[in-house]
Amino acid sequence: MLGAIAHSIGAHTLWLYPDGTAYWAEENTLFIADVHLGKSGHFRAFGIPTPKGIHTHAMRLLRNAFTRHDAAQIIFLGDLFHNLQNTETRDLLELMQEFAEHSFVLIKGNHDVDIPVHSALEVTNKLAVGPFLCLHEPPGSNFDQNIPFDPDLIQSNYSENFLLCGHLHPGATLKGKGRGRIKMKAFFFNDSLGVLPAFGPFTGAHALQVEGKYYGIAEGRIFPLF
Repeated sequence: MLGAIAHSIGAHTLWLYPDGTAYWAEENTLFIADVHLGKSGHFRAFGIPTPKGIHTHAMRLLRNAFTRHDAAQIIFLGDLFHNLQNTETRDLLELMQEFAEHSFVLIKGNHDVDIPVHSALEVTNKLAVGPFLCLHEPPGSNFDQNIPFDPDLIQSNYSENFLLCGHLHPGATLKGKGRGRIKMKAFFFNDSLGVLPAFGPFTGAHALQVEGKYYGIAEGRIFPLF
């Protein structure tokens, strides 16, 4: 698939795109994590100058992702919204109406505190699709202690599924000569867990610093790292 890179999970393949989405072609399902729609408007409401172009860019990315996969099931892996609804978040409802041939599911995230009631959007805390169990937070995640997930907890409670999550906004830092560093968004995978990068353009990235397979995103390209 043009611009995408394949990652195999057992007998299944996820196509990873430079916009941070993952596509499961066998079931025409697109996974998207941490859009944080309304975040720039939320900041402006509290007097923090934030360009409106951030939201315009986010909506353009969503439209492109929906258009790329005709009639797909779209699964948002949490934090689709950023706290309270505002004029920015209403744009998503109009977009879903435009793409009525798609279906939309939101795995509720910690920032999804004010979810609009809309017939096109199904909301749940977790969702099993084929071999995948979709959650927002990886089990055992603790930002205060800088713990991305608990491998023992995953093995003991979720051994029958491969977990797909968001929440962590994973990234990677590449070190060059001297003090040169490049920080980028990244997909993360190990044998039991996959974490998608934050889709939203106003979200940042956090280097997980745990062993696994990383795919970095830079300048509209995706590539394997380490």
